Amino acid sequence: MFQQIIVPVDGSDRSWVAARAGAVIAEACAAELQLIRVVADEPTGDDARAEIERALEAGAPLATPPKIVPVIAPASSGSTVGAAIAEYVESINGAMIVMSSTGRGRSAAVLGSVADDVLRSMFGPIIVLGPKASELESFTGDLVVPVDGSDFAETILPIAASWGIALGGSPWVVEVITEPVPPSVDVFESSYAHRLAQGMQEQTHHEVEFEVLHGGHPGGEISDFARRIDARLIMMSTHGRSGLQRFTAGSTASAVVRTADCPVVLHRPPVFAVD
Repeated sequence: MFQQIIVPVDGSDRSWVAARAGAVIAEACAAELQLIRVVADEPTGDDARAEIERALEAGAPLATPPKIVPVIAPASSGSTVGAAIAEYVESINGAMIVMSSTGRGRSAAVLGSVADDVLRSMFGPIIVLGPKASELESFTGDLVVPVDGSDFAETILPIAASWGIALGGSPWVVEVITEPVPPSVDVFESSYAHRLAQGMQEQTHHEVEFEVLHGGHPGGEISDFARRIDARLIMMSTHGRSGLQRFTAGSTASAVVRTADCPVVLHRPPVFAVD
């Protein structure tokens, strides 16, 4: 599934939660685990490597022994931390980045606000652990896949289908309706999510479930549903455009990351990329 799992660490507790999650994922995928830190030069990189090694010796061992890689992004180049991370990840075939969205450490909150910078600097999915994400014990299980009626939101579906097969779980295609629906309308069996789930199942010959949620706070509804079914991941595109009765993926993605108990896979496809 992946050959390299790359986790930026900055010394914060949340970055080590991401590191432990990355180790679980690397073990499940038989992949190499890399812990990286962005530095200004080689001497600083040596210090960063020694600091990470001391932290590993002092803490519980990771499920997969890591390789420690200082990523050099000289300040004179004008490169941001997020751009340096993205450039490094994209230089490696079969790499997946796992990062915390709330870290605050010596690298200028490299794992907090920089998560958005990473997304803006690269295409394809990244795995993000928000402030409520608990320790990842297994990388096998069901996936929640929110959609909003837009072509953009649906770009995550082929990825979710392949990941569901690889992880031995079922993708759950989920739509959130935010406005009241007349009692005469059967939004469940005739739902947009139902049609997408049927199409995915026909294409992959793998079980795909669906659900229709109702509520004024789509991010919270999605996170609550993932919690109820003990989902392993939530997978979604990072922005979308839709009608008034459905959520907009772009405005909802950050709310899902903030409230989810599980990691969130954020996908930014090149064809829809905007600044």
